[in-house]
Amino acid sequence: MKSIKIISGLVLVFVLLASTQTSICLAEDKEDVVPAYTPPQTQDLTPVKLPPIEEKILNDGLKVVVVEHHELPVVSLRLMCKAGSQYDPAGKAGATSFMADLLTKGTKNRTASEIADEIDFIGGNLGAGSGWSGTYVTCTVLKKHLAKGLDIMQDVVLNPTFADDEIERNRQSTLSSIVNSKDQPSSVASKAYSEWLFGDHPYALPTEGTEETIAGLTREDIVGMYDLIFAPNNSVLFVVGDIKPKEGFKLAKEAFSSWEKGAAPVLSLPQTDAPEGYKIRLINKSDATQAQIRMGHLGISRDNEDYFPVTIMNYILGGGGFSSRLVKIIRSEMGLTYGVSSSFSARLDQGPFTISTFTKNESTLDAINAMLDVVKTYQEEGPTDQELQEAKSYLTGSYPLNFETPGDIASQLQSIEIYGLGSDYIEKYRSRIDAVTQKDVMRVAQEYLHPEDMLIVVLSNAEEVKADLEQIGPVEVVEID
Repeated sequence: MKSIKIISGLVLVFVLLASTQTSICLAEDKEDVVPAYTPPQTQDLTPVKLPPIEEKILNDGLKVVVVEHHELPVVSLRLMCKAGSQYDPAGKAGATSFMADLLTKGTKNRTASEIADEIDFIGGNLGAGSGWSGTYVTCTVLKKHLAKGLDIMQDVVLNPTFADDEIERNRQSTLSSIVNSKDQPSSVASKAYSEWLFGDHPYALPTEGTEETIAGLTREDIVGMYDLIFAPNNSVLFVVGDIKPKEGFKLAKEAFSSWEKGAAPVLSLPQTDAPEGYKIRLINKSDATQAQIRMGHLGISRDNEDYFPVTIMNYILGGGGFSSRLVKIIRSEMGLTYGVSSSFSARLDQGPFTISTFTKNESTLDAINAMLDVVKTYQEEGPTDQELQEAKSYLTGSYPLNFETPGDIASQLQSIEIYGLGSDYIEKYRSRIDAVTQKDVMRVAQEYLHPEDMLIVVLSNAEEVKADLEQIGPVEVVEID
């Protein structure tokens, strides 16, 4: 995911620092990084309850969601269109992300600098971005500046100009970022793994695109993505903060009543085949002294009925930091790496399951075999009672941290809307985690982990590791780009 922000104003900075502001991002795009949080000794299963969530659909089809949150004199606005980078046309990866970058870079009424100056003057925070399944514009302001903040946001949403000079400026910035990522072995390995796993599927390429696709984007491509995605009947406006529902609905209607309905975008995704057996691709980097390893297969979609058991299963396997099996065995006991993790990236369509690590070239084979052994043993034995309880304690105990600020609340509601999780999702989250049993975890480990059928990507010195990798199976060697 890629997002941009315009942040300024001492007053709002102090307010937002006090409320622990988080960055703008879709839940679908977050990595499974474990924050600094120590689970309590006993589980708190008290349902997380927000103030009443009021909803209204305007005549143009725009859904407006208002949540009161009066702890601070701040209102967070988030307009989300229910289409993202998975709508990028073939050969134009990065088009949605590129378009989103430009939303705050000039409108029919304001230049990019005027937008920045006006949001600066009221001490606000304006941003835009996209993920796989959503594109969004956000604005956080003090309550007394809400009308002005909404006016700027409305202008950005309805009247972007996508000026040629801004397109070229953003093109160079994006290309520079992509080129720089090629110097990061971790990034190269991760991108190569996704591209191999997903083939012709949009998930194969990063949301920011590639050098080739970004270089080839035209203004017509960018305007086309905007026209496809931005329509009131495909969008939701979240209004969270120091505001009453009646006022929120009134302001939303005034701001977006002129927005014309559009056709709902149609998405057709290709079928992705699961790997059979071990397939190994070795990316040769002749000066590498370490091996970057990515291995895995297809995972689950977000609407999978086993989402909660899989979440706990992965936490115990490799998503729970130092408490996870992979870290305990591969790092602490065997000393093969400083970092290893596993993740299920659950998206609208079936996302990836990935085990990631790095190790010395000479221990590449040992690390891969050890990780496979951990997965196989986990499937055979299932979790211990202590592992299950620690996972539940962490997941239930840390859940309220997702709702500390108006922006946090809006972000969580956005994910619920995108994935159709239901109005009771927040309230029932803790009880659904607590309902998972050891048998459930063992069952999903056996069903959704496939240690005998994996793609394995290794970025390393081919001369030093190829022979070892051939003990696992045939090795395809490609040169680093």
